[in-house]
Amino acid sequence: MNFDESLQQYTYEHEGVIFVWDEEPDCDFIYKVELLSKNYQENLNRIINFMLADLKEMYGEVSEEDVKNKLGKPIIDYNQGTVSYCEQTFDDWHLFEFEFWDDQFETLKCFSVNG
Repeated sequence: MNFDESLQQYTYEHEGVIFVWDEEPDCDFIYKVELLSKNYQENLNRIINFMLADLKEMYGEVSEEDVKNKLGKPIIDYNQGTVSYCEQTFDDWHLFEFEFWDDQFETLKCFSVNG
């Protein structure tokens, strides 16, 4: 776990997923990190399908595979219940984000494109 001065957040990367916290997490944070990393990876196709219609509206005809290759590393803020993509390669100025309401990523809401 590191404190990122530029983000003013604590960060931790596990299996290609970045986690961030405003306050230093308690000592059992690794359990939640492992669970969310696993569940994110297992539900990535559903997550992509959740975003796909909006991405097609913005970028034209893109496939699930295109989205998977262009999203970049996800950043999960567990306390806020959000997943952000700051390294996406569809363009170089937008940030993608959505809300998740459970640890299994079954309930996804409010996909947004900011920038």
